[in-house]
Parts: sequence; structure tokens; C-alpha cells
Amino acid sequence: MNILSWLPEWFELFVISLLIGGLVGLEQESYHKSEEKKHFGGIRTFPLISILGFSSSYFIKSQLFTAVIFISFAFLILAGYVYEAFFFKRKGITTEVAGILTFLLGMIVAEGYVIEAVVVSITITLILSLREHIHSFVYRYIDEKDMLAVLKFLIVTAVLYPLLPNHQYTVLKINPKSIWLMVILISSISFAAYFTTKIFGSKKGILATSLLGGLISSTAVTLAFAKRSKEMPELSKELSFGIVLASSIMFLRQFFVLLIIYPHIAFKFSTFSFILFIVGTIIVFRKTTDKKSDVSVSFINPYELSYALMFGAFYTFILIISRLANHYFGSYGVYFVGFISGAADVDPITISMAQLSKTGSLATNIALSAIMIASITNTAIKGIFAFLFGSKELYTSVWRSFWIIIVIGIIILAGFNYLPKGIF
Repeated sequence: MNILSWLPEWFELFVISLLIGGLVGLEQESYHKSEEKKHFGGIRTFPLISILGFSSSYFIKSQLFTAVIFISFAFLILAGYVYEAFFFKRKGITTEVAGILTFLLGMIVAEGYVIEAVVVSITITLILSLREHIHSFVYRYIDEKDMLAVLKFLIVTAVLYPLLPNHQYTVLKINPKSIWLMVILISSISFAAYFTTKIFGSKKGILATSLLGGLISSTAVTLAFAKRSKEMPELSKELSFGIVLASSIMFLRQFFVLLIIYPHIAFKFSTFSFILFIVGTIIVFRKTTDKKSDVSVSFINPYELSYALMFGAFYTFILIISRLANHYFGSYGVYFVGFISGAADVDPITISMAQLSKTGSLATNIALSAIMIASITNTAIKGIFAFLFGSKELYTSVWRSFWIIIVIGIIILAGFNYLPKGIF
């Protein structure tokens, strides 16, 4: 027999609403105590607010009357804030918003959504308790330019994406909605890496910069380090290994992009990806000392609207010519597209091949070979950039490593196409 079975049904929900209000109130009380200032709400007020929300919803069986109570309470909160803002020059309305949310949590508990209310209350408390860290984080790492870029991208996406038709047009099977979804995907992955470099900085040592920079653009790392090698020739060797590491990270990035879009092709690509990544990192960590030099790399915010639109246009172009090449020239046409597009960027060819393979428009082995060709081409192009813009010692060191990576990549590519299936 349940020892609490004699208690009325509403009592358990009442206690939960009381504890939820107490949790938020406890956080507010501790914060106001540390500030030594008088503010609205604390360890007593928030439980009462939650109880008010619970009682008005559970005991009063009138939605209209409950709405009147909520509106009256909201006006009371607003009046208190206006009074403090006018007479005490108080800024910020976070506590008042938390009070209104606590009222709503009481109502949610009354409707029987206990788990949901508990999760929301913990989230509210967490946000409130991290106020100083959140403010410090924004002040240190989010500048106006980045925020504007993200907002423009999100506004365009929020307006554009729902309006884009989810249909395939022409014999080339171009789907506008699918194309923009790929732009969102690749921009989000790049932004995560971009944001990481904002937090940790791009001046934490050559290898640290390479590691983070390779997740955004190994080409940008190559160009920046090559230029730096002419300014500081004594760092050429360390900078060259930074380029190799960034280029090795590129193979892992391709794998994770494929894994998100089409896991089947990602697993087939994993042999190529992980072997070249391991080879590159072994070369780097066997020979470098990673001098803590002040080396900075400038990256474009991937949510910059112009960048996203250019990527979308290039991706669409690669998608179209890949279909045409496959139609008119077969697999060799697709391989040529992989070779040409890899000279510019591996992301568009990677996601276009994954999409074509996923929809059955292109055989998986042909799509995979094109991605490998693009990866090898892109590595060679970065070696050319090192030769054109870097010191002699830098490009010599880069090519000593790149030749190994390129040759192994070609061997894996050949093995994938000519050895019995199942080995790769």
C-alpha cells in the first residue's frame, strides 16, 4: 500500500509547484544577497508566485478567470518594474520575466506536465545563475559585426527557407529547398569552428591555430602561414607543419559532413579520410616543436550573407555540372568535375556528391572517387600556394609532407576502384 495514498490528488502537484518556485527563488535570493541590493523576488516570493499559478489553474475551472489573474499579475510585475526603473534608475527586467515564467510553470504543473515543468525550471535557474558568465562571454567574444552577420543570415533563412519549393525542377532535378539546407549545414559547421577560434584565439601557437583553422578553411591557414614565413623565415619549418596539420584536419571535416548527409558514403570514405589524417598528424608531431609564435589567421564569418550566397551558388553550379558530366561523359566526366572543383573548395563537391549518391542519381563508388580526387587536388593546390607565397624553406617542407599524403591518397583511390570490393 502506498503510504501517501491517503493524501489528496492535488497535494503532490502542489508540492512540486512549490519546489519549482523555491528553486528559482533560491537562486534569486543568493544573487541579491551577493549584490547587497534590494530587488523584487526571493526565496519567499517565487514559491508564492508558483503557487498562485498552480491554484488559479487547478482549482478555478474557468480559463477566463485564470487569464484575468495572469494578466493582473503581469501588470503588477510591470508596475513594480516601472517604479524601480523611474525612482531607482534600475536597468534590466530579467527577474520580472522569471517571475512571470514561474507563474506559468505553476499552471503547467496544474495541467499534469510535471517533467516538462521541472526541465523548464532547471533551465531558467541555470540561465539566471550563469548571468555573469554569459555577459562576460558576449562582451569578450561576440562583436557587432559577427552578430549582424548571424542575424542577416537567420533573417534571410527564416524568410527564404519556408518559401522555397521542395520540388525537383528540370531534368537536372534541382531542389531549391535542399540546396539552401546544405548552405545552412555547412555554414553552421564552419561557424562552430569559427566561434571556437574566437574563444581560444588564433594566437595560441602555430599548431593550435592550425588545428582550429583547419576546421574552417585549411586554404586560409595556408595563405596566412605562407605570408608569415616570408616575414619571419626562422619560423618557416614550424609554419609548414601548421599547414600540413590544417590540411590533414580537412579530411576529417569532409568525413563528418558526409556523415551528416549520407552515412553510407561516409563510412566508405572513412578509410581514405582517417588514413590521410593520421599520416599528416604523424608527420607533424614527429618533426615539429610548435613554437608559441604570435601567428594570427583572419577568417570570414561563415554566416556572412555574401559568403553563404556564394557558397550556395557554387554548390548549385557543382551539382548541375556533375549531373551533366555524368549524363554526357559518364564517370570520367564526374571525376573531371571533382578535379576542377577541388582546386577551389572541397565542401561543394563533397556535399553535392553525397546528395547525388543519396538520391540514386550517381553510383556511390563514382561519387566517392570524385570526392577523393577533389581532396587530393585541393591538397596539391595548397602546396602550390605555399610555393607562390611562402619562403623556400616553407614550401620545401610542405611538399615533402604533401607528396606523401598525395601519393597515399592516390593509392587508396586506385585501390578503391581496382581492388576487389570489400577491401575498402
